[in-house]
Amino acid sequence: MLKLQNGLNKIALSGLYLTQAQGVKNDFFDRIGRELFGSGGSGPAGQITIGGLISIVVQLMLLIAASIAVIFLMFGGYRYVIARGNEEATEAAKKTMTSAVWGLIIIVMAFAIIRIITAILLEGEAGTGIR
Repeated sequence: MLKLQNGLNKIALSGLYLTQAQGVKNDFFDRIGRELFGSGGSGPAGQITIGGLISIVVQLMLLIAASIAVIFLMFGGYRYVIARGNEEATEAAKKTMTSAVWGLIIIVMAFAIIRIITAILLEGEAGTGIR
């Protein structure tokens, strides 16, 4: 029991040291912020231009829409399993899943189109691909 308590104390002290050393503002979170939101700043509010801010907001909205579409896909799968051979319930579940998949396809295409237009309009890099 004493060994367990000593081990837990060491873990707690190391966690305390890490939070005192850098806290939440550290290289790991800075790198993730740069990868998600670009090199303009530490988040959507760090964008320099209004075009960059609009681009980030639209991308976040598409991410939320895609998350909702995945939830509907899972819900349709659940309804399909629960239908137990009932044809009306099975068709309704298939319709939900089909609509969710079409929604995901439209969201992915919208994301790609927005990234391409953003690269051309904001960065002036036509034909260089998406970063």
